[in-house]
Amino acid sequence: MRQKWIAKVLIVYLVPTIVTAHTMVASFGSEVLRVTTIAPKLQAVEPVFRVPRDTEIGNLWICWYDGAPINTLPLPTPRAVAQTARAGQTFVAEAVELTPLGTEWIRVGSPREGESLYVPLAYCVRVAPENTVRDDLPIGQENLDSYNGLPPHYRPSDLARLPNRYCYNDMPQYLRAEAAAACMRMLDAARAEARLHIKALSAFRSAQTQAYLCRQKIASSGIWQREVARPGHSEHQLGTTVDLVGANGLYLLDEAFDSTREGRWLRANCHRFGFVQTYYPRGARLNGDTFEPWHFRYVRRENVERFVSTLDLGPSTLDF
Repeated sequence: MRQKWIAKVLIVYLVPTIVTAHTMVASFGSEVLRVTTIAPKLQAVEPVFRVPRDTEIGNLWICWYDGAPINTLPLPTPRAVAQTARAGQTFVAEAVELTPLGTEWIRVGSPREGESLYVPLAYCVRVAPENTVRDDLPIGQENLDSYNGLPPHYRPSDLARLPNRYCYNDMPQYLRAEAAAACMRMLDAARAEARLHIKALSAFRSAQTQAYLCRQKIASSGIWQREVARPGHSEHQLGTTVDLVGANGLYLLDEAFDSTREGRWLRANCHRFGFVQTYYPRGARLNGDTFEPWHFRYVRRENVERFVSTLDLGPSTLDF
């Protein structure tokens, strides 16, 4: 009797969950998905991006957000037709349009005459043609910003693990070999010259990890959020960028890190080792980006001055 009761409970609670999970996976067709949890109230899906081999990458946009929600967003025109895209789906953009509230939409071709389809820009990444090389991108020459993105599958082949003594809480962190060596030299110099113990908090991040972080931020802050880069637009995917923090963990991912001894030393000395601070106060005011004084990108010493002039930081005061 007890066994029959247990069997009924399993049927009532587990079967709907399993069916829902299978239906969810099937509904995305040929997309490759990882279902991280099968539970009634938690069905987190992480897409594995694949660019079709026969796709000509030029003005190509790739959706990274599975089932991108659009029903609550203001459309750019009264006759616009919004389209819910799937992760890995590709579009050739006809235009990027704004609504009065500032929401950006990509207008794509429609099979119906007189109809325009729109996909939210926040759920897509534009792959810059120069970033589509099969080999590793040249350090300091990568074209990456809020408009020019990386292919979602891009992952450097020369990632090297930083020794634990350089990592915050001994969490494994990876950078391209050249960037890792430069980072270790910089952190060693901070310790030798100023008795500062600085650690790597976050280094290489794949597009899949960035998609998860961006989805979480959109869920909590809305589609207009600018604090978390879209996958394909994060400098961390280059494998040359690292977030740093003092060994004590104070002001972790906080603008106040800029005024700490560690932050001031890094700002004054990072150029000596080929690093630049790419999310800076002036850029935040001009471009609407967030100021990230903990975020440093390795570009090689010979490229530092060009980067600094491009970032419009003002007169160059670099001291090598």
